[in-house]
Amino acid sequence: MLKKVLFSIVGIILFSILAAMGVSFIYKNEIKNLITRTANEKLRANFQFEDASISLLRHFPSLSIEIENSSIVGKNEFKNDTLSQIPKLTIQIAPLAYLLDNNIEIQEVILERAQLNLIILPNGKMNWDIYQPGPQVAPSEKSDQAMKISLDHYQFIDSDIHYNDNMRGFATQLIQLNHEGSGDFSQDIFTLKTSTKVEKLSLEFLGKTYLSEVKSKLEAPIEMNFSKMEFAFKNNDLFLNDLPIHFDVWVAMPDTSIDLDIKFHALQSPLKDFLSLIPLLYQNSFKDLQASGEFALSGYAKGKMNGRSMPGFGMELRISKGAFSYTQVPVGVKHMEMNLQIDNSNGIVDHTVVDLKKFQLSMNNQPIQANLFLKNPISNPYLKASLKGVLNLGEIAKIIPQKNTQMSGSIQSDVQLDGYVQDFKQAKGKASGYFKAHQIQYDNSETKQKISIQNAVASINPKSLVISTLEGNVANTPFTASGSLQNYVLYFLKNDKITGNITLKSPLVDLNSRSTTTAQQNSRSGNAALNSRSGNAAQQNDSRSTTTASTASSASSTALQIPKNIDFTLQTSIDKILFKDLVISQAKGEIRLADQVLSMDNLSFQLANASWKSTGSISLKENQHPTVQFAFNIQDLNIQEAHKYFSLVQKFAPIAATAQGKVHVDFSYSGSLEADLSPDLMSTTVVGNMDLVDFNLKNSASFNQLVSLTQWNQLKNLELKPTHLNFQIKQGRLQFKPFEVQTNLTKFHVNGSNGLDQSLEYTILTDIPAKTLQSGVAASLNQQLAKLNPNINLEKIQQALKMQITIRGTAQKPQFKVNVINSQATNGNTSVATQAKELVKQEAKQQINKQLDDAKIKAEALKKEAEVISQKLRQEAYANADRLVEEAKNPFAKIAAQKIAERLKKEADRKADALLEEADKKAQELMEKARQN
Repeated sequence: MLKKVLFSIVGIILFSILAAMGVSFIYKNEIKNLITRTANEKLRANFQFEDASISLLRHFPSLSIEIENSSIVGKNEFKNDTLSQIPKLTIQIAPLAYLLDNNIEIQEVILERAQLNLIILPNGKMNWDIYQPGPQVAPSEKSDQAMKISLDHYQFIDSDIHYNDNMRGFATQLIQLNHEGSGDFSQDIFTLKTSTKVEKLSLEFLGKTYLSEVKSKLEAPIEMNFSKMEFAFKNNDLFLNDLPIHFDVWVAMPDTSIDLDIKFHALQSPLKDFLSLIPLLYQNSFKDLQASGEFALSGYAKGKMNGRSMPGFGMELRISKGAFSYTQVPVGVKHMEMNLQIDNSNGIVDHTVVDLKKFQLSMNNQPIQANLFLKNPISNPYLKASLKGVLNLGEIAKIIPQKNTQMSGSIQSDVQLDGYVQDFKQAKGKASGYFKAHQIQYDNSETKQKISIQNAVASINPKSLVISTLEGNVANTPFTASGSLQNYVLYFLKNDKITGNITLKSPLVDLNSRSTTTAQQNSRSGNAALNSRSGNAAQQNDSRSTTTASTASSASSTALQIPKNIDFTLQTSIDKILFKDLVISQAKGEIRLADQVLSMDNLSFQLANASWKSTGSISLKENQHPTVQFAFNIQDLNIQEAHKYFSLVQKFAPIAATAQGKVHVDFSYSGSLEADLSPDLMSTTVVGNMDLVDFNLKNSASFNQLVSLTQWNQLKNLELKPTHLNFQIKQGRLQFKPFEVQTNLTKFHVNGSNGLDQSLEYTILTDIPAKTLQSGVAASLNQQLAKLNPNINLEKIQQALKMQITIRGTAQKPQFKVNVINSQATNGNTSVATQAKELVKQEAKQQINKQLDDAKIKAEALKKEAEVISQKLRQEAYANADRLVEEAKNPFAKIAAQKIAERLKKEADRKADALLEEADKKAQELMEKARQN
C-alpha cells in the first residue's frame, strides 16, 4: 500500500513537471500576447518585451517567471521617453500559497541591468504616473476574503537610474546601482533590511553640480508601517566616497502627497573626508593627500512633496583652518576658510537663499577671496558677489598633479556685482571689474588637447561682459577675437541663454586636429566603459557591449553639437580652413550659432580653385541627425578638382574623374549628414543649374569606347560650346532636364539620369553627316540606299538622318547601343535595310508630289492663256458684228447686217469654246503624264 502511495506521489510530481514544461512550450506565444495585452490595458504607456518563460524546474517548487528585454515607453508628451528598459526581469512565486490560501506570495523580484528614466515636466506631470485604474467595484461585489500579496526580497543588479525634475530644477543619476531589500511585506509593520551601493552618484540643482560621480554606500534598516503608510530610517550612515554622513529620515504617504522629515550631519569631520567629494582630488592619488582643518556639514528637508510643492530644505557647510597638499609636493593650499548657508523654509524654489559668507584660500602665498549672496533665483535673481585674486595654473599643477597634463600661466580677477538681474539687462545695478589672462598653456598628452591664451582682457558692466582682447591658439588654430556678451549673469547663475557679437580673425582653422582629438576621446571613452565592465558575469557582456557602442555614438554626436544656451553672431575673417582633404581660403562672412544651429549668411571663400558664395544652415540639435540646408553659387570650378574633393560628385558624376574643363554652378542643397558631417547621399536633395565651359572627354575611356563603336573619328576632336544644364538630385538619382549641346561638329540632344547605385539611363540624339562615316551603321545605310535606287539623291536623304545613342549599364561598365535613325520615322528601333526602304519611299513620294505640283502649274497656265485668247476672240467678233449693224443705212440693209452679226458671234463663241476645250485637254494630259512618271 505504501509503495502505491509513493508511486502515486512520484507520478504526480513528474506529471506536474512535464505539464509545466509543456505549457510554457506549447502556449509560449499565447503567454507573451496575454502579458503584453494585460499590461497595456492597465498602463497609460506602451509595454513590450522580447521573450518570456515560465518554469517550475528552475526553482522547484517555486514558479519562476523570466521576462527578457522588456521596455515601457510613454505616451503623449512622453512618447519619446523610455521609462524603463530591463534586459532581464525575474519573478519567483510560491504557487502553493495561491492554491491553498488564495494569496500571491512573491518570493523574489530581480531586475538586472535595468535602465530607469524618471522625468517630471515643468507642469508637474510625471512620466511614471502610468497606472490606469479600472472601474470602481461595489462593496457587495468584493469577495469575502481579500487576496493578499506579499514580497520577501527584491534586488537591482548593476542598474542605472536617471531622475530629472524639470519643475524644481533638480536632477540626480545613480550609475551602476546595486540595491537589495528583504522583509515580510505581508505584514503591516516590519523592518526592511536594505543594502545599497552606487558606483557613480551625481546631483544637480538649478543647473549647478553639487555631487559628481561619487561612490556611495548605505546599509539601512527601514521601519515600515503600511497601516499608517509611514517609513523611517533611523541612525543610518551614508558614505559618499570617504565622507560619512549621519542621517535620520521619516516619510509618510497619507494620500497622494509625501510628507518628509530628513536631517543629516557630518559634524567636525576631518577635512580630507570632505575633499574626497572633489573628483579631481579623489581620483588622483587620494591616499597621498595630506589635509588638516575641520569640516562641518548639516542640513534638513521638511515638508510636503507632491505635484505642486516640495519640502523646505537647508544646508550649512563650514571649513576652518583648512590646508592640504600631496606628499613630496612643496606647495599646497593653505588658510582655507568657508562658510556656506543655503536655506528654503517653505519649499518654493524662488524662496531659496544662498549665502556664501566667506570663501578664501591661498596658493603659494597668493590669496583668493570670494563671497556670494543670492535670492529669488527663479523670478528675478538678486546677486551680490565679489571675486578677487590671482590663480596661477602652474602652481595648481604642482598642488594637484595630473597625469599627462601640463599647465602654466595666470588668471587675475577683481570683480563686484550687486543688483537684480532684470536691472542688469537694463544697464542698471552695480557691476564692475576685470578678468585678465596671461600666457596660459594647457597640454594634455593623452587627449592631444592643446590650448594657449597669450593674452586676454575682459571687463564687466551691468549689461555686458566686454572682451577687449583675446589672443590664443586652440587645436592648432591661432585666433584673435573681440566683442561683447549679454545676459552673462543669468548664464553663470542658471545656465540661461547668453548672447553675443564677436569679431573673429584667424590665419588658420585646423578642423582636422579637433576631429582627431574627438575620435581619440571617443575611443578612450568606449574602452573605459568596456574595461569598467570587464569583471561582470559573462551573461552581461552582450548588453554592456551595446551600451558601450551607444556611449561612443553619443560621444560622437555630442562632438558635433552646439550648446543650447548660446546665441552668438560672429563676423569672421579666416585665411585658411583645413577640413579633411579640403583647403578653404579667404573665408569671410557672418556665422551665427543659436538654438543648436550653425547659420551662414553671404559667406564667401575659395575652395578647389573656385570662388564660392553660400547662405544656409546646419542643424546639430541634440538626439537628432544633423541636417543641412544651403544655397551655393560656384564660379570656375575645375571638374577634376570637384571629383577629387566632393563625394557628391564622386557618387553621382564619376565621369568627372577623366573630364576636363570648368563649370559655373548655382544650386540649393538639403539633406541629412553623417556624424562626421559627410552627406547622407540617399537623403540628399539638390536642385540647380550649371554652365559647362571648355568641357571635353578626350581622356575618358567610356567616351573613346563610344568613338570606336560609332567609328565617327571626328568625335575625337569634339569641342563643346558653353552649355547650360538644369538638374536635380532626389532619392539617390541625378536627373537632367533634356538639354541641347552645341559643338564644332553638330548638335547633341541629351536626356537621362544616373543613380547612386551607379546605374546609367541616358539617350543622346544627334544630327550626323552620314556621308562622312566610312563604315558602321551609317555606311551600311548608304549601301542599302544605293541598291534600292542608284539615282536617289543621297545628300538630301542624309539630311534626315540622326544618330541615336542609348547608354545603360553602370558607370564602371557602361553599355552603349548606337542606331542611325530617320528623324521623321515614328519608330527609331528599325533595321538599317528597313530604314533605307523607308527613306527611298519618302524621297520618291516627295519627287512625285513635286512633278504633280509642276504639272498642275503648267495646266493652270494653259487654261489661263486659253481663257485670255477666247475672251479676246469673243470681244473682237462681237465688236465687228455690232459695227456692221450700226453702219447699215436702210431697213433692208440693217436686217441683213443683223443676220451677219449673229452669225459672226456664234462663230466666235464656237472658236473660243474650242480653245478652252483644247487647253483643258492638254492640262489633263500634263497631270496624267506627271502621275505616270
